[in-house]
Amino acid sequence: MRTYLIAIFLSFTACSAADKHTADYVAPGSFAVGEHTFTFVDASRATPPNGSYAGAPTRTLPTVVWYPAAGHADGTTIDAAIAAGGPFPLVLHSHGFHDDNRGEHYLAEHLASHGYVVASPQYPLSNGSAPGGATLADTPNQPADARFVIDQVLAQSATPGSAIAGAVDGQRIAASGLSLGGLTTLLVTYHDKLRDSRIRAALAIAPPSCFLTATFFSTAKVPLVLLAGDADLIVPIQANAVRSFGMAQDPKQLITLARGSHTGFAALASVLDPSMNYDRIGCSAIAGATGVNSFAALGGESDGISSDTSVCPMACTGTPMDPSLAADRQHDLTDAIAASFFDGNLKSDAAALKFLQTKFAGENPEVTSALH
Repeated sequence: MRTYLIAIFLSFTACSAADKHTADYVAPGSFAVGEHTFTFVDASRATPPNGSYAGAPTRTLPTVVWYPAAGHADGTTIDAAIAAGGPFPLVLHSHGFHDDNRGEHYLAEHLASHGYVVASPQYPLSNGSAPGGATLADTPNQPADARFVIDQVLAQSATPGSAIAGAVDGQRIAASGLSLGGLTTLLVTYHDKLRDSRIRAALAIAPPSCFLTATFFSTAKVPLVLLAGDADLIVPIQANAVRSFGMAQDPKQLITLARGSHTGFAALASVLDPSMNYDRIGCSAIAGATGVNSFAALGGESDGISSDTSVCPMACTGTPMDPSLAADRQHDLTDAIAASFFDGNLKSDAAALKFLQTKFAGENPEVTSALH
């Protein structure tokens, strides 16, 4: 009997020690963060004309790669040596419209400190400094860009002397993205013709996804987290993240941030005034966006792309909810979600998934969660 009780006690102690909390995932990880920028050129595909821009026969993708680095975990170091303990999982992160490859650097650096390689390409025509002006019309080309960048990062990892030689585990790959990058994440994960079957988990942050149907999500059972704010004026949560949550296959989780805005997920929001909804500024930045009808080029009903435009509300027509959830708080919550979600799915960390699925909302009053 005594041996039996000791066994129960030890088992209980082990389970308790494995329990995780928000602080574990908000805090920086144990690794220093290295950073290297590559310029990848896909000579097999063209960049189309865009306004005054004549186009190009290739697609150029400047890509920032953050990775676990040797040394003390005290910040980001350019071209530092790769940390011991690899190879590490890879996260392909896609930026939003009018954004760039450093637009969510806080998230990339955080994941790198927790033992991930994060590659963030700058898409040719949707970034804020795109020739001819940022356009949505190039969206159908971005999933192939993402696949190409994954290929190139894996090639660099396999190349002796590369800044990231030996850093990447090609069997553990995930995708994340904000806004248009969230849509790119969904496309490269689930679209029947555009998807990359190597992706094992997807984090879509405030994705414009109102036109995606259950058919779209039927191609793959890839674990999905949809993250959005209930004060999002640009991509309203009910028509997008909530609707997509209902369409997607299990396993899936919808995480909603009270008073969270669309712009609040961007790194630059940290310098804005939180007394007003950050999307008042974000809406000004995207005014006059072109190429919205390009989403129809992603496919038809057979691809899971709805032709019913009535399901998609116009951006920036809702009533602003003031004040915003403070950007730094929104970033911390995003960091915790990403680190625990990817730990659970790419590192087989059961305690991480348990935390995200059963504890995270209870520990953070701004958070509500739906799980299926």
